[in-house]
Amino acid sequence: MNKKIVIGSVVLAAVAAGMWWQSGSQPASEQTKAKRPTVVQLAPVVANKQPVLLAANGSVTALERVEVRPQANGVISRILVQEGSMVKPGQLLVQLDDASEQAALAKARAQLASDQAQLNSAERELARGRDLVRQQFISQSALDTLQATADTRRATLAADRAQIQSAQVAVQQKQLRALVAGRIGAISLAPGALVTTGMAEPVVTITRVNPVMVSFTLPEQQLAAVRQAQASAPLAVLAQSSDGSVCRRGELSFIDSAVDSASGNVLLKARFSNDDAALWPGQYVSVQLQAGQYRDAAAFPVAGLITGPDGQFAYVVGADSKARQVPVQLLAISSEQAIVRGIQPGAKVIVSGGQNVRPGEQVSPLPARKPTGKGAASAAAAAAPARKAAFAACTLAQAGKAARRPASGAQ
Repeated sequence: MNKKIVIGSVVLAAVAAGMWWQSGSQPASEQTKAKRPTVVQLAPVVANKQPVLLAANGSVTALERVEVRPQANGVISRILVQEGSMVKPGQLLVQLDDASEQAALAKARAQLASDQAQLNSAERELARGRDLVRQQFISQSALDTLQATADTRRATLAADRAQIQSAQVAVQQKQLRALVAGRIGAISLAPGALVTTGMAEPVVTITRVNPVMVSFTLPEQQLAAVRQAQASAPLAVLAQSSDGSVCRRGELSFIDSAVDSASGNVLLKARFSNDDAALWPGQYVSVQLQAGQYRDAAAFPVAGLITGPDGQFAYVVGADSKARQVPVQLLAISSEQAIVRGIQPGAKVIVSGGQNVRPGEQVSPLPARKPTGKGAASAAAAAAPARKAAFAACTLAQAGKAARRPASGAQ
């Protein structure tokens, strides 16, 4: 029995030795193939030059919107403007029937002329009376009577002038004039309609469309950065229409004095010049607020950013072609670039194939890819972010105009 056990052990040992010898005799190429480095695509890390862009949705609001209502009851005799027309301050918009007011004004002017003639006569009588007193032909009491008559006529004349002013005010109240420059809204009334001082609907509305304001909200967490940047220089705000056809540059002009406790947002307003009326009151727009620059920040393609259990990181490949895990602090994502702190410009990060890499492993970088711009796939990829590209182009164009301004504060 012991001999069988010994013989079996010898056989097993011989088999194991044979397998070890066979594996050691395999070609070196097969061993290398089993441990071939992971193929990856690299991208350089560059110093970030993009500003702090805070995105939000906003709406265009008129700087002024005036509802014109009558100050006196009357019947509309003429409407001198059309819907949608532009008006200037003081321009006559609507004329109410003012026949009775014009008659009252004419009567007051006639009364003034009559009393003026009586005053002139009283002043002549007073002048003659003074000569007669010096010649002792009349008494001093008679002269005092003439003086009182002249003073009464002067007071009557002052009352007549006040009556004329009152009549003129009544005439002016029959004229509805523009107090601000702007665009006329819808007109629902026509000549012959009766208007009253207590009517609910205005006769016409005037909306000031140049300049305009864009209102938007930001989370309270971003308020400190905005205020810090605004303390250094005026902040540029970009507004773009929903179809991307309109993009304008304005300037932040208002930060609300309190944060909305219900939503945690703060209201901001930017002022925009609107000479061509491209921004329309009530229109919804996409907003970007340029709040300074990120300090000590770098940028690389967002594809190289990885989120793990301990936070976000990127795989950096050095001269030894080994992958090294570097933790980063993500500040923003803009134009397909991750803006981060914690990594130095000049490094190279893995942007493709990183899912198969482990820290410290050897990798095989591919040559840099060159875009060909051919094929339907390329066309579809270019069409997908068309709106973002339009906004980016507008941002760059406006940034060129703003380059002459002092730099905004850093974050």
